[in-house]
Amino acid sequence: MREAAKNGMRSGLVVIGALAFGYLTLQLGFKPYLEKAQLHNSDIANDNDLSRQSDKQKQQQDEEHDQNPINDAAAIILDDGSPS
Repeated sequence: MREAAKNGMRSGLVVIGALAFGYLTLQLGFKPYLEKAQLHNSDIANDNDLSRQSDKQKQQQDEEHDQNPINDAAAIILDDGSPS
């Protein structure tokens, strides 16, 4: 019974060591690719943030345009100030 417990502990330790070694191997082997992927993802996130900001600015400009009188030349010419 004792030998079976020792073998089980030894097997568990070998599995944990193999997993740790595999993880480190992947991290070291693919480090350049992982860094590029992280930079690419952060660039996409920054682009999304910028597009959201530009969308908000467009909405604000549209709201300001709606609040201001019409600046269209044809509308100004047609609007002679007389009540309709």
